[in-house]
Amino acid sequence: MKPRSSATVTDTSQLQLPIWPQDLRGLPNAFARSALFTVANMRKGERKHMKRSLIATVSGIKIEYTGEELRQDDEDCFLQILHIARNQELGTAVRFTAYSMISELGWTKNTSSYKRLVDCLDRMKASSITLTVAAKQGGQEGYSGSLIRSFRWREEGDGQTPMREWEILLEREIISLFNPHSYSRLDWKMRLKLPALEKWLHSFYHTHAQPFPYKVETIHGLTGSEIALKDIRKFRYKLKKALENLVEHGFFASAMIDPRTDLVHVLRNRQHISIVER
Repeated sequence: MKPRSSATVTDTSQLQLPIWPQDLRGLPNAFARSALFTVANMRKGERKHMKRSLIATVSGIKIEYTGEELRQDDEDCFLQILHIARNQELGTAVRFTAYSMISELGWTKNTSSYKRLVDCLDRMKASSITLTVAAKQGGQEGYSGSLIRSFRWREEGDGQTPMREWEILLEREIISLFNPHSYSRLDWKMRLKLPALEKWLHSFYHTHAQPFPYKVETIHGLTGSEIALKDIRKFRYKLKKALENLVEHGFFASAMIDPRTDLVHVLRNRQHISIVER
């Protein structure tokens, strides 16, 4: 599989992420092509706890994960943290207000959202990822570490006032996931409008300029769906609706599930591709 990246060439000996435009977000292709961030309901249900568990991925990628299950709201947070951090050297403090983060994520501005943000950051800090990717020139490339090295905040007043001041550190080695052909740029405004399954498809197909067909069963595994494989018919129905939604949003020019082969066929909207290739 040939990854598509709209990234400009980046010297990976440097410790700063590539600079992408304000309305886009950068994500490593290996993360988008896996069940690292699942499509399970972001606000309901117990999250699984994993220990050196193999995450479903496309061929050529291997991810071993320890920690609490990550979902699409965690990916939203991670994308925004990377976006802020791209303007400075990795390993230096990334500072922001909780209010600005919640506003950017489109969450309701209340105490529950502040707690939700803490939970997302805590999950990513407590995570451990070992990633191996087959390199184009032969051999392998990899990353081992957490999504967030540390974070801290200060709560004002008597504990009833929402938390305000935040500071996060990212692992310096995460730069290895942002080689010119190993990450993609996502349309942030569109992503924030989407439900969980559509968000996953949006990230996944951003890594494909010319997508080839995938089996519904394959996509089911890669999304980490909570729908059991024995109920694949239910997942197929949800996937069909999600694909139609992404056509309506202009991400796909067309999308369908072949009833004979159960293969998912999508065609990227060329106008949208040009937007994220700026």
